[in-house]
Amino acid sequence: MSESLANERFAVVDTETTGLSPATCSMLQLGIVVVRGDGTIESQFSTYIRRRFWKPGRLGAHHIHGITRRNLRSGVTIHEALDRLSTELKTATFVAHNAKFDLGFLRAEAQRCGHPLIIHDPICTLTLSRSLDPNKAHPHNLRQLAIRYGIHDVPNHDALADAMVTARLLPLLLAKANITHAGELANIAVK
Repeated sequence: MSESLANERFAVVDTETTGLSPATCSMLQLGIVVVRGDGTIESQFSTYIRRRFWKPGRLGAHHIHGITRRNLRSGVTIHEALDRLSTELKTATFVAHNAKFDLGFLRAEAQRCGHPLIIHDPICTLTLSRSLDPNKAHPHNLRQLAIRYGIHDVPNHDALADAMVTARLLPLLLAKANITHAGELANIAVK
């Protein structure tokens, strides 16, 4: 018998980065919200990523994310941030809005620092939302999707805030997709 989705744990993740390419850009911030399938928020974690050295001008689109060098000095190392994520992923399913983007950065950062990051069957709320809109009648960016589902306090471009919005959306999207048991999650995992 398949386990109820209400008891399933999800680690909803968002990153802020210096740019769009995991090969040449870096993570600036990591946000993780652990949520159950019934929508209960269990925990949240956010940190800036502290580096030994940031080259001048390497913070990327400051006008979008607002992250400063001072913020980064208060953060943890990338290895410590990935350790925290790995701990959550031992008992939770990875979820992100536009998971391909976040996974690309997480995997690139893990490879650069030699961290054994393991992510099984990730779920992408962007992909899930698009699958629920076969006529392509609606936008699926996080802000518009949240508003469409009645979530109106939607800050933008902060890793924890975006992870929280995604965590609040996840149970609504799963319900709309008629996913009621943990065994059905494999059908929507990103391949």
